[in-house]
Amino acid sequence: MSHFIATFLLCCAAVILGSQLAQAAIARADFSNPTYPGKCVLDSNTVMSPGQKGKAPNHPCAGVTCMEGGHVVFQTCAPKAPPKGCKQRDFVNTNRHYPECCERSYDCTKHI
Repeated sequence: MSHFIATFLLCCAAVILGSQLAQAAIARADFSNPTYPGKCVLDSNTVMSPGQKGKAPNHPCAGVTCMEGGHVVFQTCAPKAPPKGCKQRDFVNTNRHYPECCERSYDCTKHI
Protein backbone atom coordinates (compact mmCIF):
# COMPACT_ATOMS: atom_id res chain seq x y z
CA MET A 1 0.00 0.00 0.00
CA SER A 2 1.45 3.38 -0.94
CA HIS A 3 2.41 5.96 1.67
CA PHE A 4 -0.34 8.27 0.40
CA ILE A 5 -3.14 5.71 0.65
CA ALA A 6 -2.04 4.45 4.07
CA THR A 7 -1.74 7.96 5.51
CA PHE A 8 -4.99 9.08 3.94
CA LEU A 9 -6.96 6.11 5.25
CA LEU A 10 -5.44 6.40 8.73
CA CYS A 11 -6.22 10.12 8.92
CA CYS A 12 -9.77 9.65 7.65
CA ALA A 13 -10.44 6.81 10.08
CA ALA A 14 -9.21 8.88 13.02
CA VAL A 15 -11.29 11.88 12.02
CA ILE A 16 -14.43 9.86 11.34
CA LEU A 17 -14.22 8.10 14.69
CA GLY A 18 -13.67 11.36 16.53
CA SER A 19 -16.21 13.53 14.72
CA GLN A 20 -19.96 13.85 14.66
CA LEU A 21 -21.70 11.61 12.15
CA ALA A 22 -23.39 14.49 10.30
CA GLN A 23 -20.14 16.14 9.20
CA ALA A 24 -17.69 15.44 6.44
CA ALA A 25 -14.40 13.92 7.54
CA ILE A 26 -11.50 16.36 7.57
CA ALA A 27 -7.92 15.19 8.01
CA ARG A 28 -4.53 16.90 7.95
CA ALA A 29 -1.27 15.24 6.98
CA ASP A 30 2.30 16.19 6.13
CA PHE A 31 3.14 15.58 2.48
CA SER A 32 6.30 17.66 2.32
CA ASN A 33 9.20 16.44 0.21
CA PRO A 34 12.71 17.94 0.16
CA THR A 35 12.78 17.57 -3.63
CA TYR A 36 9.91 20.10 -3.84
CA PRO A 37 10.41 22.57 -0.94
CA GLY A 38 7.19 24.19 0.30
CA LYS A 39 5.00 22.05 -1.96
CA CYS A 40 2.63 19.16 -1.22
CA VAL A 41 3.70 15.93 -2.90
CA LEU A 42 0.74 13.55 -2.90
CA ASP A 43 2.26 11.08 -5.34
CA SER A 44 4.69 11.10 -8.27
CA ASN A 45 2.05 12.74 -10.49
CA THR A 46 0.54 15.21 -8.01
CA VAL A 47 2.66 18.10 -6.75
CA MET A 48 0.64 21.06 -5.46
CA SER A 49 1.51 24.60 -4.40
CA PRO A 50 0.18 26.17 -1.17
CA GLY A 51 -3.41 27.33 -1.68
CA GLN A 52 -4.01 24.96 -4.57
CA LYS A 53 -7.11 22.74 -4.34
CA GLY A 54 -8.10 19.60 -6.18
CA LYS A 55 -9.30 16.03 -5.86
CA ALA A 56 -7.32 13.50 -3.90
CA PRO A 57 -5.67 10.87 -6.10
CA ASN A 58 -6.77 7.25 -5.58
CA HIS A 59 -10.12 8.29 -4.10
CA PRO A 60 -13.37 8.61 -6.07
CA CYS A 61 -14.44 11.85 -4.40
CA ALA A 62 -12.35 13.64 -1.78
CA GLY A 63 -11.06 17.18 -1.80
CA VAL A 64 -7.48 18.13 -1.04
CA THR A 65 -6.00 21.54 -0.24
CA CYS A 66 -2.26 22.18 -0.09
CA MET A 67 -1.26 24.34 2.88
CA GLU A 68 2.06 25.95 3.80
CA GLY A 69 5.02 23.68 4.55
CA GLY A 70 3.75 20.70 2.58
CA HIS A 71 0.75 20.09 4.83
CA VAL A 72 -2.44 18.85 3.20
CA VAL A 73 -6.07 19.04 4.30
CA PHE A 74 -8.32 16.24 3.02
CA GLN A 75 -12.10 16.50 3.06
CA THR A 76 -14.62 13.80 2.23
CA CYS A 77 -18.29 14.12 1.33
CA ALA A 78 -20.72 14.78 4.15
CA PRO A 79 -22.88 11.75 4.89
CA LYS A 80 -26.41 12.01 3.59
CA ALA A 81 -29.17 9.54 4.36
CA PRO A 82 -30.89 8.08 1.30
CA PRO A 83 -34.59 8.75 0.78
CA LYS A 84 -36.84 6.46 2.81
CA GLY A 85 -37.03 2.99 1.27
CA CYS A 86 -33.94 3.56 -0.90
CA LYS A 87 -30.40 2.24 -0.82
CA GLN A 88 -27.43 4.48 -1.46
CA ARG A 89 -25.34 3.52 -4.47
CA ASP A 90 -22.23 4.86 -6.17
CA PHE A 91 -21.22 8.42 -6.87
CA VAL A 92 -23.06 9.76 -9.93
CA ASN A 93 -19.95 11.21 -11.62
CA THR A 94 -16.49 10.84 -10.09
CA ASN A 95 -15.03 12.95 -12.92
CA ARG A 96 -16.57 16.06 -11.36
CA HIS A 97 -14.53 18.32 -9.11
CA TYR A 98 -14.95 18.07 -5.33
CA PRO A 99 -17.58 18.66 -3.85
CA GLU A 100 -19.74 18.32 -6.99
CA CYS A 101 -18.63 14.67 -7.21
CA CYS A 102 -20.40 13.96 -3.88
CA GLU A 103 -23.77 13.47 -5.58
CA ARG A 104 -24.88 9.87 -5.04
CA SER A 105 -27.33 7.64 -6.86
CA TYR A 106 -30.05 5.69 -5.08
CA ASP A 107 -31.86 2.44 -5.73
CA CYS A 108 -35.49 2.94 -4.77
CA THR A 109 -36.96 -0.15 -6.42
CA LYS A 110 -39.16 -2.32 -4.25
CA HIS A 111 -37.67 -5.70 -3.46
CA ILE A 112 -40.19 -8.53 -3.01
